[in-house]
Amino acid sequence: MKYEVLLAEDDDSVRLVLSKALSRAGHSVKATDNPETLKKWAVGGSGDIILTDVMMSGKEVFETLPDLMEARPDIPVIVISGNNTVNTAIKTGQHKVFEYIPKPFDLDDVVQAVGRAGQSVNPRKNRLSAELGKLPMIGRSTAMQPIYRAISRFASGNLPVLIKGSVGTGKDVVAKLLHDGGPRKDRPFLRLKDFSNLSLTLQKVNGGDIYVDEIAGLSAEQQDYLQALMTESENIPASQRPRIISATRKDLRELSQEGLFRDDLLFRINVAEIRLPDLAEREDDVFELAEYFLSKEAGGATRRFQSEALDMLKRHKWIGNVRELENLVRRLSLLYSDDVITVQMVADELSKDIPAERRQEEADHLQDLLSNACRQTLANTPETAEETPHQIALSWVEKPLIVEALRLTGGNKAKAADILGIHRNTLRTKIRALDIA
Repeated sequence: MKYEVLLAEDDDSVRLVLSKALSRAGHSVKATDNPETLKKWAVGGSGDIILTDVMMSGKEVFETLPDLMEARPDIPVIVISGNNTVNTAIKTGQHKVFEYIPKPFDLDDVVQAVGRAGQSVNPRKNRLSAELGKLPMIGRSTAMQPIYRAISRFASGNLPVLIKGSVGTGKDVVAKLLHDGGPRKDRPFLRLKDFSNLSLTLQKVNGGDIYVDEIAGLSAEQQDYLQALMTESENIPASQRPRIISATRKDLRELSQEGLFRDDLLFRINVAEIRLPDLAEREDDVFELAEYFLSKEAGGATRRFQSEALDMLKRHKWIGNVRELENLVRRLSLLYSDDVITVQMVADELSKDIPAERRQEEADHLQDLLSNACRQTLANTPETAEETPHQIALSWVEKPLIVEALRLTGGNKAKAADILGIHRNTLRTKIRALDIA
């Protein structure tokens, strides 16, 4: 996506270099050396993003920003400054600046910051969020396409449907879609596990759908009653016959072999099958899901995730799948009132979900692996080796650490250096030396 950038910088050479870099990236640029001109353009409706120096003609841009942002509250402002003091950083926070980039800077960092800023106000994204709110199920990944096709085929049929999937994958949602998407939508949709009164159950469902959640948990007696219900239903005309939609996260065939689930009931319920993928199989949907859940919790307010925060969500192993992701976003929305959910906020909340004893186990396991590797390295590295044991050991952690910091910050070298606690020049040297793309 390309944007119109309003650039304000009173250094002619810096302004020229930035203009060319942004133009090469496909953006259109309106450049000035005057903060009042910048304000006039923005208040007049020009520009999607503002990129401005802090000091111009002896005047701080912070004197202009309040009026500008009152007129254009949603326009992201990126501040660049050679006056890299704590006061400058604090002022950027007070004025809700989208991003602060200290000088000297990498052009790539500025271009990437503009891209991130554009994503936060992308009109297409806003329309997309509104569209997502109307969808009964979120996800455009390849893994979800067979699910949508199966729902469209089975919704209008009379066949019993078994929905398989791990905890939190959306089995309840699919069951309701099967009901609402077919000719039974105006008839009852009953969640039942008690089928002891056969005639009353048939009367209540009245040709609609019966949904049995976690059918593997039915007792032997409940299984008998369900089997009897399905047998009796075969005597009812197809147009008035109730349909059984069931769901499970367990292997019913294995339970059947162990004598814990009736094999004849299994054959009856497992005529049409839908298997829901784990969130790990549809990681491309994480962004849309997270943003949808946040917009739902925001209640119309404009809130968003920092791009690095979305990257962290995408990399997380969601044991509880979509439900776990939704619960995390709801928690973030409740605990933090900031307009932007940052990567640190996400990291803090994710860490709360890891039991202390498990963190300790993982730390102990890592320590054992490193100790063993160090012993082998010291014992097997010849004196004529090009690298010392110390250099070899450092390489085990240094490259993946830098790669992870760059991923965490969306490739922003300045931010990655801050996270790592090293100078940006040191980071650039290590990136070249370690051949990190």
